[in-house]
Amino acid sequence: MSPQDTQNQDYLKVAEQSIPSFHFRTGKTPYLSPEIAPRTPANQFGYPQPGIQSPTPAFATAKHYFVDGTTWDNILDHGDFDDIVIGSGFCALAYVDAALKKNPRRKILILERGGFWLPEHFQNMPLPFKLVLGGPSETFPWELSSQTVASPAKFMHGSCPFFGGRSTFWSAWCPRPLRGEIDLMRDFPKSMKETASHERFWQRCEDLLHVTPANEIADPCFGQGLQHVIQKRLNDSVEQHKIPTAYLTNDAPLAVGRKTSVPNRIAFDKFSTPGPLLKIYERQRRLAKNGEGSPLMIAVDTVAERFSIDPQDRFNRPNVLHTSRGALCFPDFRTNIILAAGAFPAATLLLNSIGDRLNGRVGTRVAGHYISHITARFPKSFLGASVDLADHLEIAASYLAGKDPNTGLQYHVQITAIHSPNPEEDAEDAARLCPDYAAAATADQLANSQDYVVLVCATLGELDEKNPDSWVKHNPENPDVTTNIRLQVLPNANTDSCTQVMEEATYEAIQVMAGGDASKIEYWHDAVPGEADAAQFVSAGWKSARPLPSMIRVPGLVHETSMLYMSDSLDEDPHAAVDSLYRPHGCNNVFVTGGAIFPTSGSWNPTLTMCGFAQDLADKLYKKTQLERGLPVLIPPLPHTS
Repeated sequence: MSPQDTQNQDYLKVAEQSIPSFHFRTGKTPYLSPEIAPRTPANQFGYPQPGIQSPTPAFATAKHYFVDGTTWDNILDHGDFDDIVIGSGFCALAYVDAALKKNPRRKILILERGGFWLPEHFQNMPLPFKLVLGGPSETFPWELSSQTVASPAKFMHGSCPFFGGRSTFWSAWCPRPLRGEIDLMRDFPKSMKETASHERFWQRCEDLLHVTPANEIADPCFGQGLQHVIQKRLNDSVEQHKIPTAYLTNDAPLAVGRKTSVPNRIAFDKFSTPGPLLKIYERQRRLAKNGEGSPLMIAVDTVAERFSIDPQDRFNRPNVLHTSRGALCFPDFRTNIILAAGAFPAATLLLNSIGDRLNGRVGTRVAGHYISHITARFPKSFLGASVDLADHLEIAASYLAGKDPNTGLQYHVQITAIHSPNPEEDAEDAARLCPDYAAAATADQLANSQDYVVLVCATLGELDEKNPDSWVKHNPENPDVTTNIRLQVLPNANTDSCTQVMEEATYEAIQVMAGGDASKIEYWHDAVPGEADAAQFVSAGWKSARPLPSMIRVPGLVHETSMLYMSDSLDEDPHAAVDSLYRPHGCNNVFVTGGAIFPTSGSWNPTLTMCGFAQDLADKLYKKTQLERGLPVLIPPLPHTS
């Protein structure tokens, strides 16, 4: 595509610098040449009159990054795209990045239902931004059943309807579920396991997310003696079966590694998608300006509602995508729709679009994770005389995985070990640098713990995906097509069994990390109502006794999966919704990404694997397009990873 072609296609807006600009050194004229900034505003610098004084964030950012009103009207009128990607989170980034690296001329439009909010992960920002976690920033696009509310699960965590989605809040743990002889992809179809069996699959998505083992993070608070001794004790315990149900442990793989200009130095910086997406946007803008690619178009505050299929098209392809800002039409049936906004939004959109074709295939399974939090501490002397702890905050992070031998359900433990010699001074860094903010040591827990190692263990178990009492159902009585589903997610006897196993394994791991000596291990107890008078609370604090199960079991389920699970044979599995090419049953040119396609949730954090399969979808569509056009299929080299 030449620069002239891009200019002629007015629905492909290429952001240009404009006059005026303040990005000049003292003494330089505040003007750019017409070649660089061809558009000179008639009103500038307050002359001949004051300009806009109260620009909204949407107005200010649209000029530089997002589709403006005029361009959107052109898109509605005559836009022509290879892909329309719904969502701006991890799977959207993974797909778009892979697709444009293979073919920078591919025309892609991203639709995000919300606006621009946080520019990066909230933990990379000043600490007061922690207040944005949850609350109004979390939405629940379903009607929850009363049985769920009355159950121990209570609820399922929701969506973050802004540019970047939940990537601005996530924990950043990125384990591989398939490594050597370890296979945690329980009941996944052969095609998915074959795809994930190649080292390139994992290297590429780890490179995308900047995944770095905790022992390689160069921040002074990481990778020190505490990490070494904690991980060694866990390694030895698994080898010696001191934690009988555990079979895997390693330094925590965290999506926090930002490469610096200093060789071999990785800074702690939690990954989120807004920055990388805008980096791709800028890369494509430059390529388009030079006639070497197509611009990446991003439309915010645009809700994808449903798509329509021409009943006379024998290939069952969509030709209209209905949005809150009008209908996107593609009468030549060439445009792909990539569902990358999350499991529940994908299921909802498909039910409203082709629900009759997916009867009995959407929402017959609902899986995910439930959580127990156990916080303990032991004297730092238990580390041994040879361990020389730093005189500042020191953090270690380890991953431990296991399985309930009675049910086959999996669990894993996210372990954060902290030594804080100066609790008051360390409080802010401890909150900012903790691998999982939702399972971080509190200021009260760090206070008076300078002579201890504090262990914060977030233990996740997998829901039983075959529980018939967990489901997603269409709710046509609700006129809002973005929320017209009913959701029920319940624990059962199998999850109860796994809960007990994983909690016992966590206590065993704590004793192992304390050097096997349980005599001075203390556990944190939250404040609880008194037995004689419920109005009189028993204060929170450290105690030698284990806390009651009710204290450690966290309400709220996370990491939803399986509503649109994949099968290699949709004919043989009447409840599977997506085939091995990521297509929903009875439909072409629509593709599903994310945890929705996982047949089971496993216990592992799903983001890394979700991104890997989104990249694989980009590979498959690239190959499909090249073959259709009679062009060679080129495989770009794998990006260098440290």
